[in-house]
Order: sequence, then C-alpha cells, then structure tokens
Amino acid sequence: MQLGKMSTFFRNKHLITAFLVSVLMSLISCEKDKTEGDVVTDSELVKNLLSKCSDTLTFDSCDYVLEVSLYRDYFPGVPLTVSRPLIASVFLVNLDGEPVSADLKIEKLYVINNDQIWIASLKNGVDSITPTYKLNKLNTGGPEWDTGTYVDVIMEIESKFPVKDFFLIARHQLIERIE
Repeated sequence: MQLGKMSTFFRNKHLITAFLVSVLMSLISCEKDKTEGDVVTDSELVKNLLSKCSDTLTFDSCDYVLEVSLYRDYFPGVPLTVSRPLIASVFLVNLDGEPVSADLKIEKLYVINNDQIWIASLKNGVDSITPTYKLNKLNTGGPEWDTGTYVDVIMEIESKFPVKDFFLIARHQLIERIE
C-alpha cells in the first residue's frame, strides 16, 4: 500500500472510531423518563377512587383481596446514575383457595402517595410458581418516591360477566428499599 493511501486509511479509521465512540456515549448518557404510566396530582381523583374501594371483593361466591409488594432496587454494583424506579408486584388472591375466576381481568393500578397518584398498566408477573388461587401482575417503571413511605394501592378489576368494574384496595403499604 502506498504511503498516501495508508495515511488516508488510518485517518478514516480514526474518524470512524471517534464517531462510534461519540454515538455510544450519547446513547449511554441519554436519561429518559422511565416511569411507565402517569403520575398526577389530583386530590379529587384520590377522593373519588377511595370512595369506590373495598378491602375485599366478593365475586362468584368467592372472596378476593389484594396482596402488594412495593420496592426500589438498590443492589450494589449498579451505577448511582441509574434510575431506581418503584416496582409494584401485586396479587389478586382468592381467599377460598379456588383458582382466580377467568371472568376477572386486572385493568389498572393506582398507587396513592398523598395527593399524587401513579396510574399504570400491569404486565403478567414473572413468578412461575404462583398458585392458581393468585393472579400476579407487575410494573417495574414507577416513580422514584422515597423508600420508607406508606401509600395506598388500588387495583381496578373488570368482570366480563356481568360487565362491571371493581376497585380493590390495600391500605398503608410500605415502599421498601431492597439492598
């Protein structure tokens, strides 16, 4: 290879490397709001939701309650610049030990922190050993509220037959810090 062609080759190689490094750094440094769902401040909505709730849902002669685990992940080894969203793992539990009715569908999650409400959709839980009398749903993209805070958690449930919405509440739930 001639000297002129070699210097052009190395110059282009360095430009390509510099470009790739700058793109990579841009991608790494981009901090996107990772909250899945909306966080709103609305005291009227809080009152409205709380007025519709019950601790127990009776459906098809079975009693259901809401079981909740709320936490933020602070395991060592994760850089401090990484967001640590609120994780909500919720269970619709049939107290009678029967499988959860296929006519019940979890529509939405509401987590109430004073006048703030995190309104979120839920995905299927990842726990493969959940018994049939529990239905697990999950959201891993909540707001970064302080650990040690107590909140109320409401699950909106829709029945297919008859078509009706229910609101099940678990009051005074602790946002834990997992380390």
